[in-house]
Amino acid sequence: MRVVIAAALLSAAASAAHAEQIWLTMDQVKPYDLKQPAGQIVVGNPAIADVTVQDKTRVLLFGKAPGLTNMYIFDDAGNAVDNLIIRVKTTPAGMLTVNRGVARTTYSCANRCEATVTVGDDTSVFSSVSSQVTQKQAQAAAGAPQN
Repeated sequence: MRVVIAAALLSAAASAAHAEQIWLTMDQVKPYDLKQPAGQIVVGNPAIADVTVQDKTRVLLFGKAPGLTNMYIFDDAGNAVDNLIIRVKTTPAGMLTVNRGVARTTYSCANRCEATVTVGDDTSVFSSVSSQVTQKQAQAAAGAPQN
């Protein structure tokens, strides 16, 4: 009897919260206006997409990695208000992603391809770019006129 009641409640909750589909591009932010104020927001797989809450009716959705996840929005009473299906596509033209086993490196290819810092890439890229930035800042400080 309890199983039947639980199944009926889950079915009612699922039909009450319809699933809208949102497309995001990896490493880009998209604003989204909620249909009604939210009390809580839960992202199914935060490795694929994430959310930043601006206020109770507006959020920023961020595509982190290609894939599919969902985001449930609950009201202050804990009732499911909405279920968004979030699909994240790869980076736009001019970007190249190289996968070597589990290590990933993203390149920005304008005139030539150069490694760029991208969430989810191998950490060696971050440290390499960080050291280059530090070196350029030191060069700029050394060449700047002293007042």
